[in-house]
Amino acid sequence: MAENSDPRAPQNRSAGAPQDRAARTATGREPAPHRGPAADGESAASEAPRSARHRERSVASAREEASQRAELAAHSVLELFTHRLLGVPGTLIGEPAAPAPKELKTKVLGWNYWWQAHLLDAIVDAGLRAHREHRSELAREWLQRGHRLLRGIRWHNGGTYVNSFFDDMAWLTLAVRRLDALSREVAGTGSAPAQDAARTLYPQLRRAITAETGGGAFWSKKLDFKNTPATAPIALALAHAGQAQTSQRLLDWLRERLFAEGQGYWDGIKLVAQQDGTVEHRVERNLYSYNQGTVLGALLETPGADLEHAEELIGLIAEKMTTSLEVEGTPVRILNTRGSGDAGLFAGILARYLTQAARDTRLASTARATARDLVLATAELLWAGRREFDPDLPLNEDGVDVTEVRGTPVAVFSPDASRPTSQTLPAGAPVQLSSQVQAWTILEAAARLS
Repeated sequence: MAENSDPRAPQNRSAGAPQDRAARTATGREPAPHRGPAADGESAASEAPRSARHRERSVASAREEASQRAELAAHSVLELFTHRLLGVPGTLIGEPAAPAPKELKTKVLGWNYWWQAHLLDAIVDAGLRAHREHRSELAREWLQRGHRLLRGIRWHNGGTYVNSFFDDMAWLTLAVRRLDALSREVAGTGSAPAQDAARTLYPQLRRAITAETGGGAFWSKKLDFKNTPATAPIALALAHAGQAQTSQRLLDWLRERLFAEGQGYWDGIKLVAQQDGTVEHRVERNLYSYNQGTVLGALLETPGADLEHAEELIGLIAEKMTTSLEVEGTPVRILNTRGSGDAGLFAGILARYLTQAARDTRLASTARATARDLVLATAELLWAGRREFDPDLPLNEDGVDVTEVRGTPVAVFSPDASRPTSQTLPAGAPVQLSSQVQAWTILEAAARLS
């Protein structure tokens, strides 16, 4: 077992069950039990409290199940992907794939700074879930894991949080602000490491914002691409820091320059030098799901932002960023989760901000319901299509049943929620950290919505 395994991981959840679960609850709803007419002498008034108790038990059961699913995802990512950085105590880092790459160049250069930031976000999700459930000791353990990962990121990055990509630093800024909030909830005081990271990162984010192309934020220090992947999370980070005017200016620029009616937010504007010395502003019209999510988050967090536009954006997400399929005769719409590499994170990022929208009472109930249903349905199919196995069994030895679970299982989730893991990740195939953090993030989101 990995040194950072969670002793509270779910036990033997898959024993005696098929590897890929049927998606019988893909809508997130169980059929209501049939209740006949009240017996003679039993009043309708006596049925009401009984019905209420039944609903309360059903809600509690759904909440517990959603939490257990998120916990298995959390345990699996820790077990399969994370370890001490160079074996140094007090550190943590995520491998880009399992099995871990052996080439030194890949280990050094392919570690993916921004994947680590989203791994940190997921760790904070787990800590907040434990805190909501009054599991104080477990919440403190997640807080410590967050500190260890933050230390691992800094050391792996050459002793600094600064790198060449402003969007990378924006993702880490968002994660460390949430780590600081977790510390306040769990320990009663802020996180010194998280605050130190924020003090380093915020000045970097402000440097990305310039007057070229009328505003917006550069993607990298090459200063040749203003885009949504940098501008939206920077706007969100500045909103968190109380800099609402700057955040709103960034949102205004995005709306004016990169929003396409009926489609969503395009990728960005490249600054291309011409032979005559002028600079062409070339719009990149690719639509990416995570860009819609971060704009949505910034709209919700920036005081005075256009919430009707947030509702419009949720509608566009449901129309343009989803897959429709049928599960046992029931039509289901889920977030597009197809993609590998960086794209393996996109739906998880979108789900994070859809979850925030689903809980925001300022939005219309229809928009909130749409956001909620998309997250829950996607989580349900990811869970249904998982493969569980025992990481400690010698699976390549004769006589070993690969479906057997003797100890604590781990789960691998499909990078495409519309297809089970048996189709997308056959046994022995490398599994990327990005897709598993995505699944973990979505399952944590479902636990929060339950």
